[in-house]
Amino acid sequence: MKKILILSITFLSLFGLTSCDKEEIKTYQDSDNIYFSRAIYPLYSTGPVIDSAGFSFGLDNIAITERIYPLAIRVQGKVANVDRKVKLTVDPTSTAVLGTHFILPENIVMHAGKEIDTVLVKVLRTPDMKTNDFLLVLNLEENEFFSTNMKSRVTNVLTQKTISFVRFKLSFNDKLSTPIGWASSFLGVFTAKKFFLMCDLMNLDPSIFNQATGSLGLTIPDMQYYQSFMKRYLADQKASGNTIYEENGNEMIFP
Repeated sequence: MKKILILSITFLSLFGLTSCDKEEIKTYQDSDNIYFSRAIYPLYSTGPVIDSAGFSFGLDNIAITERIYPLAIRVQGKVANVDRKVKLTVDPTSTAVLGTHFILPENIVMHAGKEIDTVLVKVLRTPDMKTNDFLLVLNLEENEFFSTNMKSRVTNVLTQKTISFVRFKLSFNDKLSTPIGWASSFLGVFTAKKFFLMCDLMNLDPSIFNQATGSLGLTIPDMQYYQSFMKRYLADQKASGNTIYEENGNEMIFP
């Protein structure tokens, strides 16, 4: 009797293993969704997830007439072995004008073998950006290749603030404002004339001042050098009878 019981248990165990071997592992069967990658995956590990961004041409050299903004798109689903068209449209709430302020690629695709790809948005520097802020709103829409079932999620339950997976807002202008890297304790009150004169004289890239103090080129010793250089330059110019003035007529000074 004991032998029969052991054989029965062994048989049932083998039957169970056979059944498990035949059971197929479930794979992703839903439609392939397209979404903006930055809404889920931050640009760097400790960075925020975003559905909007902005920049200014204000600190760029006058010779710079355009910028390329890389906009990452991603697929939730299968990776295909062929290029698949992506439907990206300009939302009517945009104040930026296609062909005037920005240009989109003629053919936007998720390339073969890729789960993530990039749309290169070309932003054109125009005179009206000196006085106006422009907004470009882009929507991912469904087509024969992709769904947009991933719409948005709530990021704050108290305020019900949401982040969109299928809408991205890009704002831009050409206004010059005090950059975050301008240390007024060393450089004094910010003015455009002072800023560009300093950059020209010391061959500095104006865009480095888009970084916070402590970054490359913006350390305290750097600031002290910029300050002493400009004070000496202004003093030498004044001594030679060429006092440097601000646009408002006041004498240019560094603390």
